[in-house]
Amino acid sequence: MREWPTSLLEVKSRVRVVALLVGIGALWVTAAAVPSPAAATPPATTTTIAGDGGAVDVPIATNIAPADAPASATRGSSIQETPTLPPPPTEEPTTTVVVAPPDTGVPFASGAGRRVVYSKNRMRVWIVDASNVTVRTYRVSGRFGQPDPGTYHVFSRSTFTCNIDHPNICMRFMVRFAQGPLGDNIGFHEIPKRDGVPVQSEAQLGQALSGGCVRQATADAEFMWAFAGIGTTVVVTD
Repeated sequence: MREWPTSLLEVKSRVRVVALLVGIGALWVTAAAVPSPAAATPPATTTTIAGDGGAVDVPIATNIAPADAPASATRGSSIQETPTLPPPPTEEPTTTVVVAPPDTGVPFASGAGRRVVYSKNRMRVWIVDASNVTVRTYRVSGRFGQPDPGTYHVFSRSTFTCNIDHPNICMRFMVRFAQGPLGDNIGFHEIPKRDGVPVQSEAQLGQALSGGCVRQATADAEFMWAFAGIGTTVVVTD
């Protein structure tokens, strides 16, 4: 049988042994409660990305497979950070379309040399110099039926005249070169005036509004008067 200790020294010795055993047990329990280093959550991993504003530390996700993770780009690297923009559209060259002016060329087979050419169908006059250069062309108002096509010459001129049958209708710068079927004179002159009022406007020139003569704007009548002296050739075409 076990006996109680017989001395104080023996009792103290046994108490120390018990205390030592209790401390060892507490250390073992504490060690068991602390998780192993392998089970601890790893700290977040960061990397440095270079940009125009300087390097910045940003976290890198740990759940991305190496093949899917984007590669970081640094200054001067071969990795393109932005997509290539398409080239600017090429503009087509601008083409200016010039509308051809109305045909104002001298009629074919209308003579040669210094002359006046009058086309009844086109209601237009050409004044041509000795070098066959047209020095002036303009619209007139005449009559389709007369005079007949052919070559004529200026035979009479008047700075001012009036109609025999209608003396209140007068005109300036009359240049006579032909005669009508009834013997009435046909010539170039300014737009006539009835009682001082023009019988037509200059804007109406180009229309067949005359009884037989060839009406002209005032400036053109003055030019014709200066050009077509007695004997000047006048060629009439359809």
